[in-house]
Amino acid sequence: METKEAILNRHSTRYFTDRKVDLKDIKEILTLAQAAPSWVNSQPEHIYLATGKTLETIRQGYLDKSSTSHGKPELPVLSRKDWSKQGQNNMASWSKGVSESLGSDWQEIMGSAATKLYNAQTILYLTLPKDYSLWSLYDLGAFGQTLVLSATDKHIASMTAYQLIKFPDVLRSALPISDDEVIISGIALGYRDDKALVNKISSNRQSLDQILTINND
Repeated sequence: METKEAILNRHSTRYFTDRKVDLKDIKEILTLAQAAPSWVNSQPEHIYLATGKTLETIRQGYLDKSSTSHGKPELPVLSRKDWSKQGQNNMASWSKGVSESLGSDWQEIMGSAATKLYNAQTILYLTLPKDYSLWSLYDLGAFGQTLVLSATDKHIASMTAYQLIKFPDVLRSALPISDDEVIISGIALGYRDDKALVNKISSNRQSLDQILTINND
């Protein structure tokens, strides 16, 4: 698959089939992700792969906690009202599009999929050292983007979501994550369920003119 094709074919998948992802493919995807740029080659990330019984334990833990807690990830989350005006407008436009795609009960439909961790067959949890530099957040973002594009190249779908990391206590009880690490993000992998209503969601990007300022004088 060409790079442009992989970029354009990458979509957030909110419900996966029951088909398992081959470990060999996952290792190849992660090896390619390691080619992402890294500040002074610091390579600060560590990856925890959850699948099989471990992932089912995490999924059940999430189901048990979802009815009583909204969760609190280790990477602080900013309320929508505290984002820039541009960010708020884009979020509002996306939410409107979701309601138009899924109908009046869109929140229930999305919530049901999220609580089940999107039926993901593999989830990769990305951590950084507790004393990480802010530059490392860029590194991890580049690593994550390279990861999902590499997955797309293998026709493996992906989903990067707040939902995957919102209960760090559940994750720490199931995975050998040390106290010296911070759980930054989670990326679900699997095969897209094209029959799932929640996978009809799409999003638009701003026009290039809105984000680009050209200086040539």
